[in-house]
Amino acid sequence: MTYLHYFGLKQDPFGKQSQEWLDYPQYDQLVPHLRWLLETKGVGMITGEAGIGKTSAVRQWVKSLNPLTHRVLYQADNHFQAFDIYLQLADSLGLGVYHRYSKLWRSLKQELLQLSEEKKVTPIWILDEAQQLPFNFFTELPSFLNFSFDTREVMIILLIGCSPLPHTLQRSVCASLASRIQFQFEWKPLDNFELFSQFVDKGFKAAGCHQSILSQSAVKLLHMASKGRVRYVDKIVTKSLQIATEKNVNHLPDEIVQESIRQIRQLQMLADR
Repeated sequence: MTYLHYFGLKQDPFGKQSQEWLDYPQYDQLVPHLRWLLETKGVGMITGEAGIGKTSAVRQWVKSLNPLTHRVLYQADNHFQAFDIYLQLADSLGLGVYHRYSKLWRSLKQELLQLSEEKKVTPIWILDEAQQLPFNFFTELPSFLNFSFDTREVMIILLIGCSPLPHTLQRSVCASLASRIQFQFEWKPLDNFELFSQFVDKGFKAAGCHQSILSQSAVKLLHMASKGRVRYVDKIVTKSLQIATEKNVNHLPDEIVQESIRQIRQLQMLADR
């Protein structure tokens, strides 16, 4: 019997499938910035630690967009050269393979302009893990975004990344790109215990568990170990559910949560060697 079936859950409470339904306390603060970006176009930036829910929040926002008026182009493999980054964009737009940078740029800009002008569709290019983008991508991007003597904004670029990203864009050679950034939003971990506790409760309810299976002290253990980072909440809760199922226990007592934290830390230590 799987742990989901054992606990009567329809999905992992904090897995990727679940997170789009979770009530992120900061989401309501982020949405007005994203709406403004839809109106003005240009570049937006969301930063924060790894594993705290940035991408999940953006995914939730994307689901609210009209696919007839917005074309979302998502990229996460951004540790290649700038030419490869644009090739991925061309592939997403169905433009095929190019071997010359200049031809690739012209074809991309022509397609993006056609989407905006003729089809009345706003392209939204989401670059996840943006801290991995090569430096010359940032310095060249303003030229790529120059349409009609720089009088038109035809697309939206949303950069999602960790803390090094803002520092990179503060360099003087990135001033042109920085001037195009409509907003920078810092997504923070769930440091507040009361908000974290509500978040955990909603996560379990969204997964189909309406009775409390975590004591307040167990929630505190979860909060301290995860430091409010959703990805680690998912790891700890999933491991706890698995251990409880193996032991035929129908709740998650403190000792099971502690055991799952210990096992995850051991695995992390092995991975770091």
